Amino acid sequence: MICTEAYQAAGGAAFPRGPFALTAVLVYFFYSLLEHAFSLIVRGKAASFFPLLPAALLLLLLQKTDAPLFLSAAVASAVAARLFFNLVPHIEKMLLYGVFLADAAAVYLCFGRHVLQGAYASDKLLFVSLVTLTLASLQELLFEKPLLRCSGEAFPFFYFVLLGILVAMLPMSHNPINWTPVAEAGGRVFHRAQDMVDSAAYYLSSIWGGSYTTGYHSLEVSGGKIERSGRTEIIVKTSQKPYYEYTDEETSEVMRVRRTLYLAGGAGVDKAKLIRFLRFLHANDVDREYAALFSQLSEVKVEYAYLNTADEIAPVNALFIYDGSKAGSGSVHDAGSQNDAVHKKGYRLTARYLDIDYGSPYLAGLIREAGDEGRDGALSYENTGDAGQDGSFTYDMACDYFLELYGVELGSVLTRDAYEEVAEQTYSAADLSTDGVSAALQELAYQITSGVQGEYDKCRVIEGYLRQYSYQTDAVGGHDPLSTMSTPAGMADIADRFLFETGEGYCVHYTSSMVMLLRLSGIPARAVSGYHYVYPFEKADAYEVSGDCAHIWPEAYIRGVGWVPFEPTSAYRTAEEYTWHRKPAAARNDSRSAYVPPVPATAQIPGVPGDEGASGSLSGMTLEQALKVALPTVLSILATLAVLILGTLAAARLRYLRAAPEKKLAMDVDMIKKGIRRQSAEDFADRGLLSDYIARAPEALRPDIQRVFDAYYRMVYGSGSVSAEENELAAGVREKMHAAAKKRLHH
Repeated sequence: MICTEAYQAAGGAAFPRGPFALTAVLVYFFYSLLEHAFSLIVRGKAASFFPLLPAALLLLLLQKTDAPLFLSAAVASAVAARLFFNLVPHIEKMLLYGVFLADAAAVYLCFGRHVLQGAYASDKLLFVSLVTLTLASLQELLFEKPLLRCSGEAFPFFYFVLLGILVAMLPMSHNPINWTPVAEAGGRVFHRAQDMVDSAAYYLSSIWGGSYTTGYHSLEVSGGKIERSGRTEIIVKTSQKPYYEYTDEETSEVMRVRRTLYLAGGAGVDKAKLIRFLRFLHANDVDREYAALFSQLSEVKVEYAYLNTADEIAPVNALFIYDGSKAGSGSVHDAGSQNDAVHKKGYRLTARYLDIDYGSPYLAGLIREAGDEGRDGALSYENTGDAGQDGSFTYDMACDYFLELYGVELGSVLTRDAYEEVAEQTYSAADLSTDGVSAALQELAYQITSGVQGEYDKCRVIEGYLRQYSYQTDAVGGHDPLSTMSTPAGMADIADRFLFETGEGYCVHYTSSMVMLLRLSGIPARAVSGYHYVYPFEKADAYEVSGDCAHIWPEAYIRGVGWVPFEPTSAYRTAEEYTWHRKPAAARNDSRSAYVPPVPATAQIPGVPGDEGASGSLSGMTLEQALKVALPTVLSILATLAVLILGTLAAARLRYLRAAPEKKLAMDVDMIKKGIRRQSAEDFADRGLLSDYIARAPEALRPDIQRVFDAYYRMVYGSGSVSAEENELAAGVREKMHAAAKKRLHH
């Protein structure tokens, strides 16, 4: 499926690792002690469930207060772990062998995913704990082996714990061991093996006529649950740096921001879009120096990996796409051109494209001004003279201007005939279609854009509104399971359920919503399918674009500008967040370039934070809030203990009253023995002989206790029954022992 996006955005805040881990450990030990207290009253597995009552109350209170989200997660994790250890059968064996699985997972995460690299203190503690458990487990497995059995005794577990504590206390070297060669060698072996397996599956699927599932799809997507796909689908090569550099004005330090690449499927060379953007620059008197602030020519080589599709997947705003099909002359693929050939692994193309920084405040200012001029939201875009200042922008003018801006002959990309064919193209009627929209969706579009004048500002405010919704790949599509993004009615159905019912989804849901909201606001819009890739900081010979990068995003047609992309999906950074930070040598009068329209509050629906959405923040709790959580929880624990104690006493009393004479005598004897042990000056082992208890019983009660024990022996080893007088005698002795104990405690 498409669009299994990783949570790449800087705005996607993660839990604070240290506080989360510490809280989880403390809560785990607290509930372990609580469970032990309950086990003194309640027997068996039932003791594991009673701590759930105060735990559930604690989680409920944390949700209702302005508490950090990681507290709820820590409590839930600790209680779940406690239940897991108690209720899962053969837990000892699972833990014994599970340690080695945890070791393998930690090594993979460290060397394969480049996490757990020691940036946090919790990383070191994690590995120290794993080493400790691994050594203890190895001893457990090997010590009893006949060939490996040692003459001495095995080390107790606390020996390994102390060893781990000592290792954790050792200071870390500032120059750690360079494991890079080892990691690289292991990575090459691992990736080679993985590549062989993937290749076998890929080619066998082609031979047998099966389908090969990839992350990239067209717009035939419904918005249902998706699975992550880490398999490489596109390989990108470029000679340019994978980042932009700029100087921070406050610190004067040279900073870097990673480049972002949008690869569109099936778009090809959109000549009309190129001409429209060039006219837009010309109408605003943009010269070479100013254009360089937010645009530049770039080139990439694209190779298909594990991918089967007829689409040409190339950078957005492609000027030229060459796949080697026409030796010596190259081949330019137009937008929307049909190609029946299916491109498979190994297919290569070279693309030159216009890399545009849509987050640049200077470009944003120009777009905003262009969209504001003479715009009322209901005006048709066609035949409005937005081609240029004088309504005409000839082919020769375009070639000269493109050469002036970028130093490249436009004629090598666009012929005169092609220019005249697409020069007046803007958008299609389908880009304004609102088939299937509900009254609620129409009302929402009006509420969001009410009072917002310019087209660009309407796009920005809709984008900001949607970014308040929760990102979730475990989502549902529209009410109709057949609804897809390929039709306006399908997008309207997906958007309606996302906006007013579930409140969570991924790029399919965000883009469907923004496209329909834009169209309802009088702005043509369309969805684009492809990949969103963020380069690493390290330059490489090739960059692997996996199925996790598959993505769908919206484009809006803004009068006087053309098609402009936006990013409403909250798991991704907006264009403003990955801007190049380029500044002009001399300031221009772009007073509205930094203006950002206010975002309306989100409607209160499941999973969507509103104005009081600080409950998921990481701000600390006040003392009053902490007391509101702690006091009810403590009271619930005390109430549970009181109920258990009173219930246990009542149940024991009821069992005694309804028991047979023989059972009553046995229960009385047990109580008498416990009373003697409590009153005895010294502890003694129970050898199973009642004579040991008689010797330590109070002298005044010894004759009666002897008679009770004789009756008990006769009942157990003889055939005689227990008389009513013997039951009364045993009950009386038990009560006297209890009274003596209370008197002794009082004194």
